Amino acid sequence: MRFDARRMLSARWPLVAVAAAALIAAGGVGAVAAADGDDDGTPAGDPSATTSAPSAPAPAVPLAQAVDTALKAVPGTVDEAELDDEHGRAVWEIDVLPDRGTPRNVVVDAGNGKVVANRADHPDGDDSESPGAVRGSKITIAHAAGAAEKAVSGRVTSVEFEREHGRAVWVADVTGKNGTVYEVAVDAGTGGVLSKETDQD
Repeated sequence: MRFDARRMLSARWPLVAVAAAALIAAGGVGAVAAADGDDDGTPAGDPSATTSAPSAPAPAVPLAQAVDTALKAVPGTVDEAELDDEHGRAVWEIDVLPDRGTPRNVVVDAGNGKVVANRADHPDGDDSESPGAVRGSKITIAHAAGAAEKAVSGRVTSVEFEREHGRAVWVADVTGKNGTVYEVAVDAGTGGVLSKETDQD
C-alpha cells in the first residue's frame, strides 16, 4: 500500500491548527500580562510596590475628625492613632494622654464618628517616649497627618509619635492612590516632611 503523506496531513490539519491557535493565544496573553504590569503604572515585579490589591475605600470619618471626637471624650494629648478593624467594622483606635489620670484608648467608629469604647490603655513596657515629650510637640497629630497626606497624595491609616536620631517626629503610614503604602516622617517641631519611602513591613 502506498503511503499518502498529503492525505495524512490533510486529515490532521484541523488538529494542528487548533493546537497552534491555542499556543499563540497563550503566548499572547502572557506577553500582554508581562507588558501591562500593575494598573497603577508600576511594572510587574517592581519591588517598590508594597501592595498588589486595590486600596480599601477611605473611611467616612477622617483622622482629624476622629481625634477631635476622642479629645472631647478624654481631654488631653493624642500620641497615636490607627485605622483598625474591630468586630468587622472600621474604627480609629486613638491613644490619649489625658490631662489627668491614666492613658486612655478611645475607639471611634470610622463610619459614623461615634465613640464606641473608652478604656484604660496599658502601654507596652518598651514604649520609651515620655508623656512630656508628646505634650511638648508643637505639631499636633492632626497637622502631621495632613502634611503626610499632601506629601503622598493619599490617605493616612496610622500616625505615631516617635524619636528618630534624637529628633521628635510623627511617623505616618499613608496609602497612595495607586495602593502603595508609604511611611512618611514629619518633624514634630516644624511640620516639615523629613522623609518619604515605601513601607517595607
